[in-house]
Amino acid sequence: MTGDGPEPSQARRLLRLLGYARPYLLLVAVTIVFSLLYAGGLTGRAYLAKPLFDDVLVPSLTAGELLDDVLGEAPPETVSPEVVEAQRSQLRAHVDENLALLIAAVVVLVLAMPLLRFVRDYSGEWVMTRIGVDMQIGLGEKLLRLPLSYHWRGNRGDAVARVTNDTLVANRAQVLIFGEAVQDVAQVLLALSWMFFLSWPLALLALGVGPPVAGTLAFFGRRIRRTSQRRQEQVSEVVQRLMQILSGIRVIKSFDAEETERGSYRFEAMRYFRRAMRVVSNRVMSRSSVELFSQAAFAIGLLAGVAALINQLWELTLGDLAAFTVVSAMLYRPVKNLTRLYNAIQDSLPAAGRVFALLDADEEPSDPPDARDLERVEREIRFRDVHFNYGRQDVLNGLELTLRAGETLALVGRTGAGKTTVADLLLRFLSPERGALEIDGVDLRQIRRSSLRRLISVVSQDPFLFDATLLENIRYGCPEAGERRVREAARAANAHEFIERLPQGYDTPAGELGELLSGGQRQRITIARAILRDPQILIFDEATSALDAKAEQQVQQAIRNLMDGRTVLLIAHRLSSVQAADRIAVLEDGRISAVGTQAEVLRDSALYRELVELQLAPADEPAG
Repeated sequence: MTGDGPEPSQARRLLRLLGYARPYLLLVAVTIVFSLLYAGGLTGRAYLAKPLFDDVLVPSLTAGELLDDVLGEAPPETVSPEVVEAQRSQLRAHVDENLALLIAAVVVLVLAMPLLRFVRDYSGEWVMTRIGVDMQIGLGEKLLRLPLSYHWRGNRGDAVARVTNDTLVANRAQVLIFGEAVQDVAQVLLALSWMFFLSWPLALLALGVGPPVAGTLAFFGRRIRRTSQRRQEQVSEVVQRLMQILSGIRVIKSFDAEETERGSYRFEAMRYFRRAMRVVSNRVMSRSSVELFSQAAFAIGLLAGVAALINQLWELTLGDLAAFTVVSAMLYRPVKNLTRLYNAIQDSLPAAGRVFALLDADEEPSDPPDARDLERVEREIRFRDVHFNYGRQDVLNGLELTLRAGETLALVGRTGAGKTTVADLLLRFLSPERGALEIDGVDLRQIRRSSLRRLISVVSQDPFLFDATLLENIRYGCPEAGERRVREAARAANAHEFIERLPQGYDTPAGELGELLSGGQRQRITIARAILRDPQILIFDEATSALDAKAEQQVQQAIRNLMDGRTVLLIAHRLSSVQAADRIAVLEDGRISAVGTQAEVLRDSALYRELVELQLAPADEPAG
């Protein structure tokens, strides 16, 4: 539509966007066909002005002059009254016949147009709504396939904005393209064809506005793309700010910081408003400019037509001018809509780009073709010279560690030493930069990821519960488990008693993030979930660090019930957690500096002695 056309990347982006309609081509075809029929009906309705004037109104109003034309130049005395009356009757019959045809055409249009529009609108809306849902489903599935490193680096508000807002904006172009665009294009082409048929000189005059309209659209289209990109980025900032408020509402209220957060949120929202209005202003100026050219073309065509009719130029009849005027007036709405479509496409392409950027993000590496399943740990889990970093400095630097099958190994070290990284490597959330992680001599990368994770359960320091019932949360990793097994797992996790005391028992909602339960209760529910899955390998990542003494005692008992007969990696700071370990490994400077029983590590590791002293120091100090 513009002189230079969209950039190649923009064209590819648009084609990819339209590709979402491929599964629904039959309904798209129905929409297009009925749009064409509807456009034909609209244009045909306008063209009826020509036979209305030339074949009905003018003959009826100027019957005498037309009769003279019928009788020719013969002298009046040579024409009998009977002949004159016969000619008049023939003329009336001709007018009545044309009028009947016009009425029939109008009746057909009156009956057909609503049906055509219903089928066009319903099929088009169905396709567009389904495409929007498909895009959101695709993004949701993509987020699940992305590695944890993406989620750690990323912005949750940005991801939510892409799934919710960007898909809607991107889909807006498709709504217009598959909705009214086909009808509008067809209506413009049909109208131009009729205009050339009625009077090609007037049609050429009307087309004179084409170049300035194209230039206007090209100019504002580029500006709309730029401002729309900034607007979509700001949507992410607004959503992220809102998510931070909702996630941190307890802290915000405890620090009486509502006014501060209100000001921050208002700032981001008003920044979005200003960026959105830049898009709106460019869009409105584009439409207004096109309307100026359209109205000028209509006025010029009408004046030229009147002048041609008065001066008897171009063999123009009153019916031709009337039909030309009505048809050209009908161009206003589709041209306006196509301008809106072009602006909407420019507006939607940045949003589509953000959607496709997420869809194209690198996923977790696929399992190799020869990957094997893992049934159980027979001998050991071994870290061989493992190096890992998060893009800055090394976190693990030549880690050597062996965890024997059926053993409980406690991993201790300072905060930030890389203990959780060790667990994430075992789960294949991360991959070593160098070295290897093996189970029974097989590199983890040669083990099918789904098989590995079925054998592992994790209980972390931040117990996560879904906004579902306690029953659904416990059997989340084992949905086929019956209620009896769920209750057994809850008893082993010391959770059954408190669940039974709740008014709804196991059907009690946990609330968002488990907010309706205490910290100890949440932790015991996660342990019950792990017990129900019956894993071969257990990872406890600071599982009691956030609990008070009584809750910790209850959770520790549940942990001991869960550890029995399993291979356990116990990441802990508290000495009470370490007591249950067969061996202790001290992680220091990215390596294991000491490993052995508690007595051996106390003897060999200055860091471990320091950690022990730090925990005992408050109890040894006199009250002051």
